[in-house]
Amino acid sequence: MTPPGEGNGADGADEDPDLGPPVAELRDVSLSLGDRFVGRVRGRIERRMLTGEVVELLCVAPVTMFLEFLRWPFEALSRDRQ
Repeated sequence: MTPPGEGNGADGADEDPDLGPPVAELRDVSLSLGDRFVGRVRGRIERRMLTGEVVELLCVAPVTMFLEFLRWPFEALSRDRQ
């Protein structure tokens, strides 16, 4: 268990002194966030994650296919020797 005040920030009461002056000023501003804003931010994050996954797939898929094409002849040769 963690002592009070040293949690993971889930309760919103933790303050990190190393965040700097801009974050300390913003901490005092209390604006209500609308559902539309949260939806827009979530949508942008999901689009960026999807783009990253597509780019990763485009980079990994050709290498995987090349290795599979190399594996087939070696398996065929190893079966012929047995």
